Amino acid sequence: MTTRPGGRARDLLRAAALAVTFALLYVVGVLSPWGQRADEFLLGFVAGRLGLPGPVAGIVREAVVVALAALVVALGLLALRHGRWTATGGMVLLCLAAPALSVWLRDVLLARPFHDETYGYAYNTYPSTHVTAVAVLGVAVLVLWPSRTLRRHTVVRRTVLAVVVLACLANVVAFAHRPADVVGSLLLVASLASLLAAAMPGTFRPARRRFHPAPQESSPVPAD
Repeated sequence: MTTRPGGRARDLLRAAALAVTFALLYVVGVLSPWGQRADEFLLGFVAGRLGLPGPVAGIVREAVVVALAALVVALGLLALRHGRWTATGGMVLLCLAAPALSVWLRDVLLARPFHDETYGYAYNTYPSTHVTAVAVLGVAVLVLWPSRTLRRHTVVRRTVLAVVVLACLANVVAFAHRPADVVGSLLLVASLASLLAAAMPGTFRPARRRFHPAPQESSPVPAD
């Protein structure tokens, strides 16, 4: 498959910019005292005013992951049936790498200094592994969904976006993660997806081109 000129360079540049933003958010929102206070204020504000009870948010939080994972498995099998090996392999790699990297960053590499916290946990929760899983599964749904038309793919894209936003809010309302944790996870997944696009361009090839090639019209042969 040929790639557009400069496409790989743009993907790498995007991945680097997202990674830098992820690091800056950690420095500002997790390491600095005023950043922690702002993050905790947002946590209390969202959790107190969204109107979704904590137990309900917890159920939504878990149900979204299970539902998306089941959907991705089904879509992956369907994609393999249609010969979309690169897309399926890329999504398997991304779905395994993103949560693993998220756990390593949260539990091993990154730390959270104590600055007189009010809300949330005293230990590091940046980034949110749960939101990382939801976001990467959402990417997999978009890539593997066999959209027949652009309009249908737009509906799928908006639905996935709504589900990811719901999962992000559920994490905050349930006091499982602060807003910075949630945003950091989205940045992490976006950066990894951009890296994957640079390394395996065929991964993000639109499915509708594979399933429904444009019909070739033949010109009528004039009669003698």
